[in-house]
Amino acid sequence: MTTGSAKPLSFVEGWPILQEEAIDKLIHLVEGNSSNQFNSEEYMRIYTTIYNMCDKNNRAGPEALKLYSQYKKTIEDYVSSKVLPSIQGKEDAILLQELLKRWNNHKTMTWWLLRFFYYLERCLIPKTRLPTIQETSYLVFYELVYGEMNDRVRDAVISLIDKEREGEQIDQALVKNVLNIYVEMDEDSMKYYAKDFEESMLNDTTIFYANLMRITC
Repeated sequence: MTTGSAKPLSFVEGWPILQEEAIDKLIHLVEGNSSNQFNSEEYMRIYTTIYNMCDKNNRAGPEALKLYSQYKKTIEDYVSSKVLPSIQGKEDAILLQELLKRWNNHKTMTWWLLRFFYYLERCLIPKTRLPTIQETSYLVFYELVYGEMNDRVRDAVISLIDKEREGEQIDQALVKNVLNIYVEMDEDSMKYYAKDFEESMLNDTTIFYANLMRITC
């Protein structure tokens, strides 16, 4: 991949470009406020900006670390300002539907950010052993969203399962897809599932839950 001009950029010079041309546009896109996708020229400008913001003599040095830190803060700010307010105050199936919608949006945002920040993924992560771009994004979602909403999400899931056991029709796909978020998060995600759901659900939903969590590979 070519990187165009190799003119060095300081963090102070480069980040406003990334904020306006990458972050802000991406948030508008995933929030449904715009349908304008990134074209190849825009993508290359963003990638090149990040490339030029890293010290050419130390590509995994302080400037790259500063970019990584700001990337994580960007995810935290987005989840805190957009995702959490859309979920708070909702209950039962409506809560699960909004959570699933927000998780799908979050995956889309992460997909784009991984491509924008791929230079850090390639040069910084292997040398520092920091979490990858995707791992960082998914972990922020877990810590901020599930950290606050876990009890309500768990109660909503268990409530629907109880209704199913009592003979009522429920949206099984919705329950399965919400639980499947744990599978999608990362290779260690099932430890979150065990912590958040197993103890509450083992008493009388084991068979139903085991069948629900059978995911075709």
